[in-house]
Amino acid sequence: MYNGVYDIEQFAYIHDTLQKWLQHRIHHRSLGRLLAEKGVTDIAVYGINGAGKMVYDDVKDAGVKVHYFIDRRYEEYQNGYEGIPVLGIGQIQSIAENIYILITPEFYFCQITDDLMKGGIPLERIISLSMVV
Repeated sequence: MYNGVYDIEQFAYIHDTLQKWLQHRIHHRSLGRLLAEKGVTDIAVYGINGAGKMVYDDVKDAGVKVHYFIDRRYEEYQNGYEGIPVLGIGQIQSIAENIYILITPEFYFCQITDDLMKGGIPLERIISLSMVV
């Protein structure tokens, strides 16, 4: 069901984060560099479509390794993406303890965090784009 307020809030949230990310890129600071500065060098990207692919493109040459993508529609990526496995939420228990989960659907951060924590990922290993930029 359409909810105009919800759509505007979601757009505003995403717009703010992407604007900050773009400002960093203009100043030659990739998302990968920002992550590395925070000591994050191993990640799984939650959300492969849209921002997830852009995150991958922005971190892959900056010393940050993307080990996995996690997505609700993981079945669409049986062969992975760019050689990287795509997992469903039910498969996250196989993710190593040194890998952070970077959530790209910012507006759903709380809901996704709950799902990840139910799957055994501790809160300390869950980050969002807005936490990085």
